[in-house]
Amino acid sequence: MVYTLFPALQKEFGYSDAVMGLTGALFLWVYGLCSPVAGILGDRVSKRVLVTASIGTWSVFTALSGLSPSGAFLLACRALLGVSEAMFMPAAFGLMANAHGPATRSRAISIFATSQLAGVALGSSLSGYIAERYNWRASFLALGLTGILFAGPMWMFLRSLPEHFERLKVDRPVAPASAASFFALLRIPTLRIVTLFVSIATFGLYLVYTWLPTFLYDKFSLGLARAGFEASVYPQLGMALGLLTGGLIADRWYHRAKAGRFWVVSLGFLMGGPCIFWLGAAPTLRLTRLAAIGFGFFVGFISGNQAACAFDVVPARLRASTTGVLNLVGAMVAGFAPFLGGLSRKTIGVNRLMSFTALLFLASGVLVIYGTRRHFDTDHRLRGA
Repeated sequence: MVYTLFPALQKEFGYSDAVMGLTGALFLWVYGLCSPVAGILGDRVSKRVLVTASIGTWSVFTALSGLSPSGAFLLACRALLGVSEAMFMPAAFGLMANAHGPATRSRAISIFATSQLAGVALGSSLSGYIAERYNWRASFLALGLTGILFAGPMWMFLRSLPEHFERLKVDRPVAPASAASFFALLRIPTLRIVTLFVSIATFGLYLVYTWLPTFLYDKFSLGLARAGFEASVYPQLGMALGLLTGGLIADRWYHRAKAGRFWVVSLGFLMGGPCIFWLGAAPTLRLTRLAAIGFGFFVGFISGNQAACAFDVVPARLRASTTGVLNLVGAMVAGFAPFLGGLSRKTIGVNRLMSFTALLFLASGVLVIYGTRRHFDTDHRLRGA
């Protein structure tokens, strides 16, 4: 929601473009810094408690955002959202990985990710509509109160799950997750490759999430509601299709070659790079829509398989910690996307930053191919689950 509301927030609080970028950067940087603790906690304590508590606290900070008396208060709420969401992802991915073996894991995570897309599309579209007709604060208050009410039924549902969803059974005693085991994960070569490509993909995704509404608002002179709709629905439509398609292809490819998920990811980068370039360079709104659908579709290949790729080369007992590793590096790098977008808006232009990101995507596709061929077989054999 907040990205669609940039023009309204600038009018209300007098934010500069760089400070507008900080609304996204602060969230991601705090999210990344909290991820090591969140990952370790996800492997040591109840995943059900962490998931429910994160939803509740996230909703409280969202509602407080709508009550912000100043721009600094809103930035503080954005940072605190990063804390609450950091606690959610490792535990949530751990629950899903416990429920699904390698044969269905990519599809399960992809289906989960489509719910996030629905939230992005609805949040961007409705917040712009509400801001134009009522007030930007109403969007935050409505969503926050909805989340608070949802936390109760969510907890009751998670409590009804069988015990193996909470924690995997092991044949012999193993050391609990710790800071040492967390950072030891970074010694796995294939996981370092996954961490790198996650950071590049997340950088591109948050550049689009953060600045595409304002970019379209400026370039095509659209209203808030129309810009929010265009910037959210078309990328999310493409990404939903890409998540489901990429998850299905990856699971089937895994049966033929254990590195199949990585080949799907490399295809996503090599095809997604040209799409993000045209997202910034297309001369008409119609071509921009096509580029947005294409970008979302191929990023879906990456997003739907990034956690599953990592789980193929790490011990099963450290899956939440592994998600913490991905979030730590990915969010810290991606945090520069909204900030650099703000700096470039009136200098080199957001479209030039998209062109640079396109080159990063192409380079990442080549790196995934090279790294997978060199390291995957050994890491999967020694540490895979």
